[in-house]
Amino acid sequence: MLIGWGVLSVLGYLEKDDLYKNYRLDNKTTPYFTLVLQGVHDGIYPWSQEKDNFWEEWDSAENGAEQISEGGSEGKEPSVEYATESLGTEAETEVVETIREKEFSQVDESYFDDAVFIGDSRTVGLHDYGGLDKATFYATVGLNVYDMWNEKFCEVDGKKVTLEEALSAKQFKKVYFQIGINEMGRGTLDSFIRAYEQSVQKFQELQPDAIIFVQGIMRVTKEKSKGDAIFNNPGINSRNERIAALADNQKIFYIDVNDVVCDDEGNLRDDLTFDNLHLYGSKYDIWVDFLMKKGIQ
Repeated sequence: MLIGWGVLSVLGYLEKDDLYKNYRLDNKTTPYFTLVLQGVHDGIYPWSQEKDNFWEEWDSAENGAEQISEGGSEGKEPSVEYATESLGTEAETEVVETIREKEFSQVDESYFDDAVFIGDSRTVGLHDYGGLDKATFYATVGLNVYDMWNEKFCEVDGKKVTLEEALSAKQFKKVYFQIGINEMGRGTLDSFIRAYEQSVQKFQELQPDAIIFVQGIMRVTKEKSKGDAIFNNPGINSRNERIAALADNQKIFYIDVNDVVCDDEGNLRDDLTFDNLHLYGSKYDIWVDFLMKKGIQ
């Protein structure tokens, strides 16, 4: 047993600045072998550096093949001219028109009556201060993408159930997903996006008729970003780039509230937040107004 702990400690020490660089570590109180154990919990193994590249290339090739088989190239919509030449009939051209990328439109608050919002403390704030009283919220403080399917945080008929149980009990027309700030001290970018994508696929299985809105992670203030090695805007931006890549603009859409809550340098505005991370309760109307400009009919 001592030899086993010794081996894990050596692995943790050797990879502390590479494979496990995103994990918090207090050298005085935390032994290095806990890095390896935390990584295993999040699906990160000592050999994951090579595996991550392999699976990333595999996913990219597989997704590219699916897009081409559906009539597109590199995720782009097929043009009407190409469809007319290839298919030849007006009816077939109309079919191609229906798979064009959908566009956002202005909606009112009733648009969210059949929507469910899933997320962490920021979504809790949207529930408490956003005024979307007829929408459903499955959100809790500290929620993260690694554990969200195991915790019982959803209230259904006065009882706390898992997210899967809640989404199996009722069908929605829209799913709004905003998560990611709590995961920045855990795992790697690749492990995060794998878990995130698996959750989106789960939404599609449980809510087959719903439009899914994957929301960019809200950034932090300039002061917070510059002074924190983990919770900073470069890290948030890299995650948002990967989240945005999941959108197909047919059933999955990427929307980013940072467009309306950040300054010219891309940092969360100081006047909107009380702790450099969360909005003031009186400022959630900015988020709601943004959502109402991003409706899909």
